[in-house]
Amino acid sequence: MLNKIFAVVRRDIKSGTRDFLMVYILIAPFLLALALRALVPSAGSTTIKTAVLEGTDSAFVSYLENYGTVEVLRDRPALIDRILKTDDIFGVIDNDGKHEIIRQGNESEGFSEVLAYIIRSYETDIKLPVEVVISDIGWNLSPLKHQGAIFLIVFGSVFGGMLIVLTLVEEKMSNTIAAINVSPISKKEFVIGKGLTGFAMPFIGSFAVIFILGFEGINYAMLAVLIACISLISIIIGFSVGVVNTEPISAIASMKTTFVPILASVFGAMFLTEKLHFLLYWSPFYWAYKGMDEIILQTARWSNLLLYCLMILIITTGVFLLLAKRIKHGLKLNNNTGGIYNERISTAWHHSHTLCHFRNIYHSQKTGFDLGYGKNKAV
Repeated sequence: MLNKIFAVVRRDIKSGTRDFLMVYILIAPFLLALALRALVPSAGSTTIKTAVLEGTDSAFVSYLENYGTVEVLRDRPALIDRILKTDDIFGVIDNDGKHEIIRQGNESEGFSEVLAYIIRSYETDIKLPVEVVISDIGWNLSPLKHQGAIFLIVFGSVFGGMLIVLTLVEEKMSNTIAAINVSPISKKEFVIGKGLTGFAMPFIGSFAVIFILGFEGINYAMLAVLIACISLISIIIGFSVGVVNTEPISAIASMKTTFVPILASVFGAMFLTEKLHFLLYWSPFYWAYKGMDEIILQTARWSNLLLYCLMILIITTGVFLLLAKRIKHGLKLNNNTGGIYNERISTAWHHSHTLCHFRNIYHSQKTGFDLGYGKNKAV
């Protein structure tokens, strides 16, 4: 049984790599997470970062550390390589008591002038009109990074459903669903194989978002449990949309209708006051948002998380029971597509049977023997 299920999965992956749309859906979570990371400001983006060589005067290094962060590198090539990276960092080299600033040229405006003024004040003992105060306000998280990650994870559940939709549409277009009648694979194995792709996609996308955005201290056991519940939503969406569409464009258009409850749930949870959140209790995406919010903020408890997962399962089960008849009807092996397929086989067999009959008559007239469709007998 497992071999047949994984055969369906392998076939979906193989056929999906030939379709650019499926490849894009697979890499979309990675691209979106990288784009979000580029937009999120870092805590060190407002400080001056410098790099110096080993052996630089320790007093000068300590002076620079009063105004920013300092990295010590072993030689000039290593310093140049560090400067060429994407963040704003300046190289400072001591040349006989004078200091040379090395920069890439695309640093934030104004930082090079500030660094030159700091170095000049060290060389000439000019007191800078700057007072640096370091205070600890506790653990903090960028709102864009926090809410953006939750949105990508919850919204990414749709990508798994899209993969199921596209593979089902491809099966319908090639008439392979009807061919299950004469294949050694059962309908249950076929459905499980199709669902595994959509089930795995939210796991891949969610863990990619967590790692790319650099969240630390995440409870991965809680994360895996919540994503497993979110994946069930993806499977139901995929089958309910895929069984009623026969070509990719209409299937993708139908998938867009699922964006409405996702956006309403996420943005409603963000901007509505707590006393109005009861308006969102109907949506499994709201409970997924609640769970992800606590996991990322590291305030999640198993009791709360299991409650959220239970609500997701109850709502998802209700939706499945409502759509079960529709999904079952769409996967019928004697549907319209299968009827056309079987009719073509029947017509081809009829033409072949007629051709054999005429060849039999012709052969008996020429040789005096009746072919008898494979059995020679005297006339």
